[in-house]
Amino acid sequence: MKKSRIALLMLLVIAVGVIYLWISNPLNGLVKAAMEKYGTEMTQAQVRVGKVDLSPTDGKGSLSGVLLGNPKGFETDHAFKVARIELALEPGSLTDDVILIDKIHIDSPDIIYEKNDSGTNFDVIQRNVQNYVGAGKNASRDEKPEDEKEASKKMIIKSLVIRNAKVNYNGLLDLKLPDIELRNIGKKSGGATSAQVTKVIVAELNKKLSIELAKTAAVGAVGGVPLAIGVGIKSLLDK
Repeated sequence: MKKSRIALLMLLVIAVGVIYLWISNPLNGLVKAAMEKYGTEMTQAQVRVGKVDLSPTDGKGSLSGVLLGNPKGFETDHAFKVARIELALEPGSLTDDVILIDKIHIDSPDIIYEKNDSGTNFDVIQRNVQNYVGAGKNASRDEKPEDEKEASKKMIIKSLVIRNAKVNYNGLLDLKLPDIELRNIGKKSGGATSAQVTKVIVAELNKKLSIELAKTAAVGAVGGVPLAIGVGIKSLLDK
């Protein structure tokens, strides 16, 4: 009787442990903390992640409530925010030097493109990331603290897609951004650091935003939209 009670107690302890691990997957907390810490350091703008739901077995999951704020000197609420990001990675690669990410799909992000005397918020974010990448190159791996070494862990992203992006420019107008699809980020170099990946994404966003604004200004200049708006955008782009 005593042995059966002990066995039952052991089963209960194991069951509670399994349930705890299932509910509070430590990987989720680590991903959330890393994104907020290193994302903020790289961009010099606050990065917030509401929730990470990533399966440690099949590597599929999502990020919810992702927000990239603005650097100092900008007044709008954020540069980029999205309700949900879907992703899939190869769990076995998490302990390797290069993490293999099969997909990152971002749907319907809300983007605010703001311009001041320093340029646009995305110009400044891009410069901040570039400076972060440059600073990392100047220090040897052995000189870096353990957390910085972890931040420089490399990855290869097979597919990164941004669809249905909505853009507001300086409160003047709303635009729909063409879909962005990037493939095999970091593959040629054997992996890219999180800073290098961020640099690629921000640069592509910045390029697409600039092209759409230039198109709008050109259309406005020939009367396709109210002339005052077209001229106003062109003057802002020329600053």
